[in-house]
Amino acid sequence: MLTYESLKRDVAQRIERVQAMMAELGLGALIVVAGGAPGGLGALRYISNLHLWGGAAYGVLGSEDPDPWLLVWSSYQGVWSRNEATLPRERVISPSDIVGRTAELARGFAEKGRRVGMVNMNKLLSVGEHAKLMAALDGFEVVEVTDAYNAIRQIKTPFELEAIQQNGAILDGCMDIFRENARVGARYWDVCAATEAFAKSRGAFWGRTKLSLDLTPYTVPTAKELTMGRDDVINFEIVYESPWGYWLEMTTIFSFGDLPDEAHALLQGYLRAVEASSAAARSGNTYADISEANDTTLRGLGFPVVGKHTPDCHSTGLDGSDGPNSISTPGFELRTNMVLSFHPGTVLEGDRGFLVSDNFLVTPEGAVRLSPHNASRYHLQIDG
Repeated sequence: MLTYESLKRDVAQRIERVQAMMAELGLGALIVVAGGAPGGLGALRYISNLHLWGGAAYGVLGSEDPDPWLLVWSSYQGVWSRNEATLPRERVISPSDIVGRTAELARGFAEKGRRVGMVNMNKLLSVGEHAKLMAALDGFEVVEVTDAYNAIRQIKTPFELEAIQQNGAILDGCMDIFRENARVGARYWDVCAATEAFAKSRGAFWGRTKLSLDLTPYTVPTAKELTMGRDDVINFEIVYESPWGYWLEMTTIFSFGDLPDEAHALLQGYLRAVEASSAAARSGNTYADISEANDTTLRGLGFPVVGKHTPDCHSTGLDGSDGPNSISTPGFELRTNMVLSFHPGTVLEGDRGFLVSDNFLVTPEGAVRLSPHNASRYHLQIDG
């Protein structure tokens, strides 16, 4: 059930799993670095429900304390965070020396253990912040444990899976909003804005919409004054967080009539690839198995495969990616209850291809779609 109280209970269980990891690694304290941008705050939100619009934040968790401390960059951000965070309000602070106070809290927790773990140190800390933090933690062994931390949050809880399914339904609904607002001569910017308004009305905070209009898979924002044409083949993508902070990606192909033969063949080929690769996305298989299934399927249909334009998949959650992807770590082994942002990254000769995106749950039998966005929803005709 998606309520604030059930979220608090779920976060408490997540913290217990993180502290079990800390015990295994001999950590007295854990510092989680965050930044106010999509992709920068999911690790800290996982144990606090922190939301940031900008700036830096740090979380400090002791090995036995049930609640982390949350340190944010401004008093205004502190007020917002206290309203949403799952920890006691007095533990959300905005000190003038945020790095110094973070180190002080960590030293207190690590007094016995002498070992301090860091999450996102190498990803989000600036050179200056890193130098200041290391100086303040002199005498302690500081270790980067981002991979171990992400391994925990890649396995989704029942609460998280329900929140992800909720967003799958919202983003699928955005496709109907796009179709209802589209017409020949309409500005793409306005139609995309209507879809974002729909997502925001359901509780989302931010995201983006992108398009490709040239039968290539490279979706980007259009020029603000570009209008829809009768012959346009529109590869529309929306990437948005859920009301509970979970990031999903979804696409649909729109047209004002039947798809031209080339576009129809491309779409059917990529949908066949998704069918094959989702079957390969079984617990114990690897990202490489998914990539190979996409390429083999398209080659078998006669398409000239030349490479990849994006990863075929990556784990997703409170960040758009909460771990490795199929390009950076093809040997990564899938585990039950991982959620994958799934989009065949195969690109064809001449940069031809469609971006075909949705989100799937890894099971021992294969991947299960987490939205109503089935194959019949990947091409929608516009009436306007």
